[in-house]
Amino acid sequence: MLKEVTVDVLAGMFHKLPIKSGLTQICFNPAMNRLLRKGPPVALARLRDGGHIEVSMSDYHGRILYFFGTNDPKVEETARFLLQPSDAFLDIGANYSTIGLAASHVVGPTGSVHLFEPQRLLSDRVQRAIDSGNYRNVTLHRVGLMDHDDKLSLHSPSYHSGMATFADHDEVSCFDIVEECEVKDIKTYAAPLVSGRTFGAKLDIEGAEPKVMPWLVDQPNLKFLIFEAAHNQSTLFETIRSSGLILYGLERGVLRVRLMRIDVLSQISRFHDLVAVRIGNNSSPPKSASPRELSSFMQSEP
Repeated sequence: MLKEVTVDVLAGMFHKLPIKSGLTQICFNPAMNRLLRKGPPVALARLRDGGHIEVSMSDYHGRILYFFGTNDPKVEETARFLLQPSDAFLDIGANYSTIGLAASHVVGPTGSVHLFEPQRLLSDRVQRAIDSGNYRNVTLHRVGLMDHDDKLSLHSPSYHSGMATFADHDEVSCFDIVEECEVKDIKTYAAPLVSGRTFGAKLDIEGAEPKVMPWLVDQPNLKFLIFEAAHNQSTLFETIRSSGLILYGLERGVLRVRLMRIDVLSQISRFHDLVAVRIGNNSSPPKSASPRELSSFMQSEP
């Protein structure tokens, strides 16, 4: 009981910290591992907007979410500032969906948020969070998005739900969970969801990005795309460059979120998260900006 109280107190304290990066070191270290070793494997995490979602404490994203109320403060802040009321937002590879759920408050009742998460356990938890939190503008799609309709094997390690992937790369052979999941062709499935309105997207599908990104960046009503480039860096860089979007990297600042413009491929390796934005015709893309500052340079209409 004392351990559970201590863990709850720590979570309450960590929720109030204004840090944007370094969450892994706080949540995963010998002292924290010892504290949680005999604790409950599943806990109810409080989101930053007051909603709740069930998480696995041994899961990388679950533990961070429990202690901080979000999976990634810098990505959440970037999405919030680049979105506007009435926009649509696609959270592709949503995991616990904290980015999409936070975005729902920005786009408002006239906007929409679409979460794409095929992992069964996670999608069950996300749907309960949507229902209990009364997120009326949020829809969960229990499918993956690819470049064709199919049923594919989704591989993931039990300790990190965020590494789940349909792609075949070197790490997959070590993953111990396999699920057969339905995938939909993004061209036909997502198009009606964003038709007639500007939209932003977060893409986190662990190596399968080349199957999905080309359609996204080809849409004139796409305002921004947040993604990782742990795999296929050259392909993703060329896809963004040929689209006319401007690429930025999210610096890992502890207390602030800063975006740095990426002009050459070699700069990508400095960053874990990237954001491609559509700059207005009369604007010159800044070399460096906060998400709020960058939003003033963006094209607001298709």
